[in-house]
Amino acid sequence: MNKSSSSSSYSKICLAAILFFWVGHVNMAQSGKNKKIFHLALSSVRFNGNVANKESFLFKPSLEVGFGIQFPINKHWSFNPEINLSQRGHHGRIANSDSTYSERTITLNYLDLNPNFELTIGKLSDFSSNLSIWGGPYLGIGLWDNTTIENRIVNPNNPNSYITVTKSTESFSSDFRRIDAGVKVGIGVVSNRFVSLGLTYQAGFANITVAPEKTYNQSLGFYLRVFFDDMF
Repeated sequence: MNKSSSSSSYSKICLAAILFFWVGHVNMAQSGKNKKIFHLALSSVRFNGNVANKESFLFKPSLEVGFGIQFPINKHWSFNPEINLSQRGHHGRIANSDSTYSERTITLNYLDLNPNFELTIGKLSDFSSNLSIWGGPYLGIGLWDNTTIENRIVNPNNPNSYITVTKSTESFSSDFRRIDAGVKVGIGVVSNRFVSLGLTYQAGFANITVAPEKTYNQSLGFYLRVFFDDMF
């Protein structure tokens, strides 16, 4: 499966940025105490692009969970590299008639590397609640996957009834690339410098299908982040 030059170049740039920031900031002088991060997000995922243009989008929930480290840069800025296990994919339907349809459910599981930066706005104290804005590029490596296609068709043995035919395949080995890259951002509230809640958005910039087809991952949801001074 040939990769497009734009997707390959973006993935290389994203990986280089991750390695540069990860190595360059781990040992930097800190203005505060480093903290461990537990990250959890619940989102609705879908595809953007011409592969899914003919389908009606249906709700597909996804889960993202991972860990990171918060390295303070100053009172308001921090560098937060994270590693997350992220679900993305798509759920769509094409209506062939009033009673027949074809429905796709695609689940793609990635290991994401996220060199995030975070800005905390407001008067900072251990007892305050502040606005938090974070984000950065990500590089996703596909781990495992599944595509289920459900077709509701006219029963060939009884034209007055219908049957449902379901087929499952592996997505990465047939239709989709294992490399995804893009940006993730979040905005929410940090309480007592311990718990953060808010909205998160992810947009893929790498085409995960073969040209000339174009397919990009996208998600919108809610996140929870917990900061620990000592986790082990």
